[in-house]
Amino acid sequence: MSDLSFLNQIPDPVSDAGSRGVARPLPTPGGNPPTREASRRRRMVAVGVSLAWLCAHLLVYGVRQDFGQLPAGYIAAQVVLPIAFGACCLLVALAPGKLGLGLGVGLVGAMAVLGPLSYWVLALGLPAPHPPVAGKLTFWLGSLLCLDITLSWAAAPLLLVALATRRAFPTQAVGRSALLGAALGLLSGGAINLHCPNVNPWHLVAGHGVPVAAAALVGALLVVRWTRA
Repeated sequence: MSDLSFLNQIPDPVSDAGSRGVARPLPTPGGNPPTREASRRRRMVAVGVSLAWLCAHLLVYGVRQDFGQLPAGYIAAQVVLPIAFGACCLLVALAPGKLGLGLGVGLVGAMAVLGPLSYWVLALGLPAPHPPVAGKLTFWLGSLLCLDITLSWAAAPLLLVALATRRAFPTQAVGRSALLGAALGLLSGGAINLHCPNVNPWHLVAGHGVPVAAAALVGALLVVRWTRA
């Protein structure tokens, strides 16, 4: 058998490996994750726009008329502490930790629960700075109005932060996403306390505190779909 030309039709496994896709890496579903620098820029922009969003709404709605008569301790507990705790929750949720896997699951879970809970405890535990003023709205209508405002203040920032942290959590995605929601809920809760003059503790729980817990639940159930790596 002298004609060996048929051997030229046999493909070379080495030279044709790339063309046949043998050595090509499999594509990552949803595209490759952003670089660390790009992620940092996105998060800074999202946080900056979120703060601008809250400040703009506070300017439109106005600061409560009794602000000058409030004790410093009441302002610290109802405004400063929720905002400060919200900032801490945001930092813990976004902290890379060891090997970029986030901080401990106990810390993340505890802060996700303590965020809304601390808001309710402060609302019910502090004495009112002055007797509640009877308004035109009933308790439930007034609480529903504040609940709607607080949720709207938290919704847009939560969406921005969710998009900025897309596929950023390889572990503890549910807890860290809940912490994102709690953080932005606390920031909105502190902002609404700057606007709403109602000092009734149960109004603070129903109208201002429920949205904080709702934001944490939205983070755990919905935002996690974006943030899970």
